[in-house]
Amino acid sequence: MSTIDQAAPPADTTKRVPGHVIYRRVLAERTSYALAAAGMAVGPQLDDSAWSYLASGGIGLGTLAWLYAKTKDAEPLSMLTRAQRAIPFLTAPGTYVANLITPGFNWWEVVAPAAWASLMGWMAPLTRSAGLVLELTEHQAQHGAGPGEPLTYTEFLAAKWQQATGDGTRLVSITPFRADRPDFEAVVVAQAGKAVPTFTEVQLAAAFDFPVGTVKMRPMQGSGPGRMRLVARPTSEDVEAVAEGIRGLWETAVAAPGKAAPGVELLDYRAEPHRIVLLVASPPGKEIHLPHTAICSAFGIDDPSRLVIETDGIRQGVVSIYKTNPLMKVRKATVEDLTMDDKGRVTIGVCHDGKPARMRLWDPSQGALRGITAGVTGAGKSVLQNLILAAEKRSGVVSWVGDVQGGMSLPEAEGRVDWFAKGPVETLLMLTAAHAVMKYRERISNEMGRGDFALNRPWPLVNITLDEINRLLSHPDEAMRKATAYLIADIQKTGRKVGIGIRLAVQSLHLKDLGDDDAIRQQGKVGALFLMRTASSSTKEMGLDGIAPAGFQMENIPARIYENGQIEALFSGKDDEDGESTAGMAYMFLDGRAKFMRTFFAEKVDGVYPDLIALYGDEPANGLTEGEAKAAQAGAAIYGVRHTNPYADCDTLAQAFSDAPGSTPAAGTPAPDADGDGDEAPAPFEAPFGIPFGDGGPDIGEEPGLQDQILDLLADGPKSLKQLREALPSFQPSSVSNACTQLKSKGLAKSFKRGHWQLADS
Repeated sequence: MSTIDQAAPPADTTKRVPGHVIYRRVLAERTSYALAAAGMAVGPQLDDSAWSYLASGGIGLGTLAWLYAKTKDAEPLSMLTRAQRAIPFLTAPGTYVANLITPGFNWWEVVAPAAWASLMGWMAPLTRSAGLVLELTEHQAQHGAGPGEPLTYTEFLAAKWQQATGDGTRLVSITPFRADRPDFEAVVVAQAGKAVPTFTEVQLAAAFDFPVGTVKMRPMQGSGPGRMRLVARPTSEDVEAVAEGIRGLWETAVAAPGKAAPGVELLDYRAEPHRIVLLVASPPGKEIHLPHTAICSAFGIDDPSRLVIETDGIRQGVVSIYKTNPLMKVRKATVEDLTMDDKGRVTIGVCHDGKPARMRLWDPSQGALRGITAGVTGAGKSVLQNLILAAEKRSGVVSWVGDVQGGMSLPEAEGRVDWFAKGPVETLLMLTAAHAVMKYRERISNEMGRGDFALNRPWPLVNITLDEINRLLSHPDEAMRKATAYLIADIQKTGRKVGIGIRLAVQSLHLKDLGDDDAIRQQGKVGALFLMRTASSSTKEMGLDGIAPAGFQMENIPARIYENGQIEALFSGKDDEDGESTAGMAYMFLDGRAKFMRTFFAEKVDGVYPDLIALYGDEPANGLTEGEAKAAQAGAAIYGVRHTNPYADCDTLAQAFSDAPGSTPAAGTPAPDADGDGDEAPAPFEAPFGIPFGDGGPDIGEEPGLQDQILDLLADGPKSLKQLREALPSFQPSSVSNACTQLKSKGLAKSFKRGHWQLADS
């Protein structure tokens, strides 16, 4: 039989005492040497009688007699210990006698005792020969063993094991699981040619003073019996033991006939501190099918975000089971995250397994990309869009943003992108201008004999973001609805090769949110698709075919998650606000894979995200080349005044829509050179589908007295648009913007920089 007691040496002559006891004994010994040295220097000068010779000589001879008696039959180790203890009592009398027999006073009679005291103090032979060993405590493991003897937690654990088991084994490769907990794993190594003894659970727990059953010893993969893996988890769950239980649970509750996934075999598993990873496979010839809800039920999981399923679309899959939601806390983004690499990728968040969540702003082999983000209000679409837009600005991309909700969805982007279109009318005009730029690039590329887009040679990448576009695709005005669908679909189809990408943000992927246009949905799914929390838990009608791996099933992300589960929170009567919001959590579909991820954290303050605003940087927004700007202006006359809040500029919008259909060439058709610079000017704007100005645009009427009040405020000095709105709370913000623009057209006010107004005669 093998026990800890049997593994210990047969005799242990050491004495374990607290660190302060050892420190005090050494201090007392060294003090006695200092006092003795003073006596050896002064005594011979005061008394050199025969009694002095007899006393010093007697001490020396007596010590020799004691040493002989103790060592004549002793073992070598015992002989060395006795000799060590005799050193001070032999050398001190010798030094004293040397001082006695020397006539008069010599300088070395002081130096010799001082040197003796220094040597003895350094050696401390009496304390060292006592066999005192430091008694280890948790306090010493955290704060050090004593003066000059720091002790780390891993050293403390190794010493505790050595103290409990002796020299038969060693504890090496000690790795704590967390810095704030005592849990750790290590390797137990036996002496060469011997196996690691078998220890009981009680003996293992006693070695570290941990609760019984929390310390386990397991075989090491690839090693023989001379090495064993030791796992100590006094404060956390033994995930490997849980994983072993899950193997049996999988076979009985998941893979058995009539259960969640009949026939799907568990091939292997890997246990991590907060995650258990299962490798599974369907029978040969069968396509893998892993129903998310049924497997959650089999494992007793009431928070579906704790179970993540990924498959290869054929017969193998990976099931990740988490103790708590892995994306409960996510850090903030940095400039480095949002800087595009040579593959066109930026990092926008974290995947469930801790890997960075990357997406492409463009693909060097394919050109510009399309994409769709679906999620209800509060799901995190705004943070995701802002992260992408900030990344585009940091990476030299020209960003055009259409906020159909009148600028309320993405206020952080205003003034930080090349074009921030507010409302349905201006967004439609922006799409018209983008379409004209696309046709211009197509014509020039055809003349140059080019078939694909090259970044910044000669044009920058242009990405169009359309937020809440479902409002425009389902607009009550049929002409606007058809024009929007046509422009989006055409840019999706042909913009890729000329470097114009387009992303849509909608409430869901249902066709009703995309104007009943399946072509828009299919084209948008080709790029990056983010599916966040939606209003419906059903994904069957969202058209995930073609992008989700075969066998993939996804349950809707809940609005809030709870550390101990939603059912426990409901049973205990906790308030809904006690849970953690899931804003930012999404399934990201890229390259035929579905990744569960969460965007970087951003805190909202007074209705905006200051962290995201800072990520945009202070540099001017990236813009078009000169030729493209002319094409955009010809496509929509509003392009030239896009930075002066055209959402409220009724005159400009009315003029943009005033051209009668058919009176000008189609958008993108070459027109005569107007400025004589030799460049062919693009065609002017033609209202698509004969859209009349009206529904969806701002009101033309003036608020009574508003303009006079603005003039009174500007009389005190220049004001920002924000200051004017705060000073006029009884008026709508759009009405204040509209009045400022009308004062400008009357020559009474002017904008000296974006968003700042002053009197015209200032």
